[in-house]
Amino acid sequence: MTENPPPTPPPPQWGYVQPAPGAPPVYAAPVGYGAPYPSAEPPAAGRATLGASALGIALLAVVGATLLSALTGFTAAQGAMRHAIGISPEGLENLSETQLLALLSPVRTLVLWAEIGFWAGTVLGIWALIQGIVAIATRRGRGQGIAAVVIAALGPIAYGVAVGIAVTLGVAAGASG
Repeated sequence: MTENPPPTPPPPQWGYVQPAPGAPPVYAAPVGYGAPYPSAEPPAAGRATLGASALGIALLAVVGATLLSALTGFTAAQGAMRHAIGISPEGLENLSETQLLALLSPVRTLVLWAEIGFWAGTVLGIWALIQGIVAIATRRGRGQGIAAVVIAALGPIAYGVAVGIAVTLGVAAGASG
């Protein structure tokens, strides 16, 4: 008579199982769960007009808003500084807060245009950022969409640096002449 080996217990329904003696345990999926669904096919590439328009809007937002605000900021700072020298030739530290705010009164239209440039750039930049992301996700001008996202994301930095330099140069120009 041959001896039968002891019966092995049935494998667990789920959890970690050891497929062979000495082998590392592996995770067994619970019973009732089939194989995972195959991944969805990426959407077919469409026309590149969505990415191209996102890129155009991003460039308009960055270049247009920066130029508008930098030019009006320079002129406003120059005019405000000339007005300040007329009010207080010895320096601005002797002026009250009301007098300091009054320095912008002669250039308020220029300040308004600089603010319009800021808000227009903000709205167009957010629009370009969203449209660029959609162009990337739907593969409708993916390269141009990536460029639009990068330009829209770096636009506020370029705007801040350019307007800051323009205002500083405007103050210097107003103080010198």
